[in-house]
Amino acid sequence: MSFYDVLEVAMQRKGMKPQDVCEAAGLHASYISKLKSRHTKSVTWEKAIAIIHALGMTPSEFYELQLQCEQDDKAAQS
Repeated sequence: MSFYDVLEVAMQRKGMKPQDVCEAAGLHASYISKLKSRHTKSVTWEKAIAIIHALGMTPSEFYELQLQCEQDDKAAQS
């Protein structure tokens, strides 16, 4: 599961749009779109933390969401 996949779930749960997250994180408005389309191959630690904090989450909470999403994917495949 990619960073973007977990980010998308987090945005849905928080009711935030990509533009809202980018603005709160101090990133260019198109950054999340680039992540989605895979034009940005990786996320730097600094940008990841800024995005996670913009969502009102801690890195630990984001990681827990990632684990939950991975478990949900495995259960759906069974």
